[in-house]
Amino acid sequence: MSDTSTANAFVLKTAGLGAVAAVVLAPVAAALVAVVYRFPVPMAEDYARGFDGAGDAALGSVFYLILGGALVLAMLGGIGGFVTARSSRLGSRRVRYVTLAVSASIALLAATALAVLEFFIGAW
Repeated sequence: MSDTSTANAFVLKTAGLGAVAAVVLAPVAAALVAVVYRFPVPMAEDYARGFDGAGDAALGSVFYLILGGALVLAMLGGIGGFVTARSSRLGSRRVRYVTLAVSASIALLAATALAVLEFFIGAW
């Protein structure tokens, strides 16, 4: 019975790590998307672009997180951590790194989705 509870605790801890990491990495992902492409900054006339707009993009992503993006990213990051932990050996050190990579990918995909959202819903 102890082995099962240890496994469940490990899975929940990894899911929590994934949830927190996805939310925390969102501003970094927004800045990266702004450097490479562009990122929509709320209540601004134009998109943040390049290295000069990276800070604005990171702050703009915080606005999106407050409006509900944190919940979405936390859920997706938690699911990513859960799947990572369940598909690996218990206590494996690589699980943390893979979970962080999955969470970073989720944050990057979310930032990219915001950057290209105009193509799907029109100008906002």
